Amino acid sequence: MKICKVKMRLMACFNIEELCNLLLWPLESSLLSTALEARLKGKKIDKESLQKSVVQFRKNSAKSKDYEYWTAIFSLYEDVGVGSEICFYLKDSFGPNKDTIISYADLEKFKKDPPDVIIKHKTNGFLEFELKRYMDELTEDNLFNFIDKKIFKHYGTAFNFLVILQNKPGTQLHDSIFENLYKRSLSKENGC
Repeated sequence: MKICKVKMRLMACFNIEELCNLLLWPLESSLLSTALEARLKGKKIDKESLQKSVVQFRKNSAKSKDYEYWTAIFSLYEDVGVGSEICFYLKDSFGPNKDTIISYADLEKFKKDPPDVIIKHKTNGFLEFELKRYMDELTEDNLFNFIDKKIFKHYGTAFNFLVILQNKPGTQLHDSIFENLYKRSLSKENGC
């Protein structure tokens, strides 16, 4: 991890391996704890107990903002380009001479929003992203209302936005939804 100063603001920048290691440590720690607890009780570690640990970990993080980190890794990083770095602005309380970010908890403690994620591209500079999860029924009207409420009415500054569609399995997704959303957003932008 590197600490950078951009526009008088501190940010922490990670290569993809560093960020993955930071994010996986809590899961690995949870699994190790489960294994140790079972061994201390004289029990064998089986597939079922490990699955229960993973399910519990997933439930604990389902409503968290973990998705921002994983989206940065599995979507934005891939789209922007290999060799980029994933960055986050830091709160003013972060002191580079006294504080460190060596764990997920540290990153959560010092990370400042907005934006949710910054991708430092090798040649194009810094690209700032706000990420939003959409988990409701996937219809054009519902999705437009979500975008209107969460993006158009909420943000006055220019960011890149990424809406993560987390629809139910089997949901039909038609390309026309996105074409129509684009047209509606242009109409809204022009006051129509």
